[in-house]
Amino acid sequence: MVDVNNELMSATGQPASGAETEAVKTSAAPPRKSRSFAWIGYLILLGILGLTVGGWYFLQELRSKQEGLGGQLSSKDQQIMEFTRQLGAVQSELASLHSQLATLQSQVTTEDSRFERMIGEQSAQLNERLNLTRSELNESVHHIQRQLNKTRGDLMVADAEYLLSIANQKLHLIGDVKAVLAAMEAADQRLHDSGDPAVFKVREALADELETLRRLDAPDLVGISSKLLALEHGVKDIPLFLPHAGRVGEHGAPHETGEQSPGGGGDEGVVSALDNIKDLVKIRRTDRPVDAVLHPEQAEALRQVLVLKLETARAALLRSDEEMYKAALISARAWLDEHFDPSAEQTRHAAAEISALADQPIRIPFPDISKSLTLLRNIEKLRLEAEEAEARGSRGQPPEQTQPAETQP
Repeated sequence: MVDVNNELMSATGQPASGAETEAVKTSAAPPRKSRSFAWIGYLILLGILGLTVGGWYFLQELRSKQEGLGGQLSSKDQQIMEFTRQLGAVQSELASLHSQLATLQSQVTTEDSRFERMIGEQSAQLNERLNLTRSELNESVHHIQRQLNKTRGDLMVADAEYLLSIANQKLHLIGDVKAVLAAMEAADQRLHDSGDPAVFKVREALADELETLRRLDAPDLVGISSKLLALEHGVKDIPLFLPHAGRVGEHGAPHETGEQSPGGGGDEGVVSALDNIKDLVKIRRTDRPVDAVLHPEQAEALRQVLVLKLETARAALLRSDEEMYKAALISARAWLDEHFDPSAEQTRHAAAEISALADQPIRIPFPDISKSLTLLRNIEKLRLEAEEAEARGSRGQPPEQTQPAETQP
């Protein structure tokens, strides 16, 4: 009974109650009760067996589920491995893309640096051009402002500069000393009226140049040209040596007849006709042989040749070509002696004029009169010197200490 109780305790895990312990200890309990306890033990044993079978069955189910879960896990592992492989491929592609991106970034950096350098160079050139243009515009604006702010004295100085420039050109291109003197005197008057103290040196140089030109014995080119032009106009009145017919071709206009003055009487018409006949017939004594009678056209051609020679001499005079001038006049004199009547007063007068003009020089060395113009073009420098001299005078310093004395004209 002790063993049964121990088994019951081990099966149930609980100690037997106090009544049961009392029943076991007392050997005087009836045997019916022990059998009931035996059946209870069997029942407990059956329960334990049931629990054991249930636990085994549960373990089998759990194992089957675990095996199913393991298969699922292996499938998931394969999926994870495939995903891992794909992820590795993507990572390798990403690495390749990263290297390509790094290469592109390096190329972009190189291009950016090149573009920045080019843009910097172009920007420097553009800034340089802009600065140059800005300086030119500022200079132009200052020039316009100076032109707008010019006073009456500045305009007088500018007018004098223009007159001196014209005088220099006329002297060396035309040689008209009288016109040059007039222009220089007008320029000196403009400088006097300007009241600018800086033009003192200019007027000194201008006075020296005027005195030099007044002492110059220059040919009167305008007078010589006028004489040549008068000779050209008088050629039509010089008689030719050879006889010719046709007063109309010679003089260019018909003489008056009786039909042109209807108001006159019959006697006046007869007298006019007789005068015309006398003009057609002239008696001349000459030692030279007369070869032929000239036609009106030939007579006019001889006169035009003489006019052309005189015109050539006048053109050479205007160009100051003395050699051509003398050659043209000598040729005109020879043509006059050969084809025109030497006994006529007009011929002798024209010959004397041509000889006098040929003996007169038309080109002489002209003096330099550009000093006054050069000084006047540097008027700003002269004004600065005048201001400095005025400042030294205000401080009590004599001008002779810092500035050499000017030569008086």
